[in-house]
Amino acid sequence: MSATGTARGVGLAPPRDPAQRKADVLGRLETARYAWLATGGEPGAHLVPLGCVWDGARLVMATRQQYVTVRNLRRRSECRVALGDPADVVLIDGAVEIVAHRDLPPGAPGVLADLPVNPTRVPGCVYLFLTPRRILAWRHRGEIPGRTVMTRGRWVV
Repeated sequence: MSATGTARGVGLAPPRDPAQRKADVLGRLETARYAWLATGGEPGAHLVPLGCVWDGARLVMATRQQYVTVRNLRRRSECRVALGDPADVVLIDGAVEIVAHRDLPPGAPGVLADLPVNPTRVPGCVYLFLTPRRILAWRHRGEIPGRTVMTRGRWVV
């Protein structure tokens, strides 16, 4: 990258400050309907796209309980989720709680009904509640420094 902030002749927007990145991440979480969920297991890494909704504190997904994803999460609840595209990346690391529909507490978030694969309508599915522990966000290599917007479950700003 040159001193003028260009890479191979393509201008880069100035890096966002931490408050703007947090606002952009929250906006992405509120509007995202699909995420890539990565887990690890015996045969190695496993990556799947899943429908998702943000309940204000957790990213919620659902899938069939017999799938590799759920088996991996039962062994190790840690995972990584990717939202966005290469020009606007959000990576979320955290632990997943697996909950059957019958085990939802009273007053469960209403947004759960918006999941494309919904355990209330699809037998054998479970909810995956991902509580973010670390969130990274960047739009270009100029934003790599300062890309951590959440660490140990707390927003940097």
